[in-house]
Amino acid sequence: HTFIKRYNDGAENQNSATICCQVFEKIAREGRKFGLGLVLSSQRPSELSPTVLSQCNSFLMHRISNDRDQELVHKLVPDNLRGLLRDLPSLPSRHAILLGWASELPVLVKINSLREQHRPKSDDPDFWAVWSGEDEDGEIVERNVNWKAIADDWQQINTPLQDQDLENHND
Repeated sequence: HTFIKRYNDGAENQNSATICCQVFEKIAREGRKFGLGLVLSSQRPSELSPTVLSQCNSFLMHRISNDRDQELVHKLVPDNLRGLLRDLPSLPSRHAILLGWASELPVLVKINSLREQHRPKSDDPDFWAVWSGEDEDGEIVERNVNWKAIADDWQQINTPLQDQDLENHND
């Protein structure tokens, strides 16, 4: 959705993002005859170019909870498979539905887990550990947070947070 972003055809001035998207559209339309393929991965399919999406023949769909994205995915699959998509908002982590040319029948797949050293540092925070004041090893961590200053800043009361308050807020 960054490089293949939906754009307005009628726009007079084309920016670099529009030109970039048009290049990907050409690759998607004409690349197969030159042996090129294209794999798209996006958390926001509703923001992608419809031209590029129309050229996709297989889909690996993970959890999608946004209404606009769900509507778009429903339009991409045949009518007889739309019932499968009602489970998209509740798919567990590392699960996806594979459908299209890559599979004769729609299949629920589970993505392999990576070893710890290969995983991206993108796990959800451990809210209980933060709430209870523990670190990853169960050790107690003192967090000095000036909640009054944070609330006042959020409500735009008085003066903005001081640097020290920001440092404490980020802990």
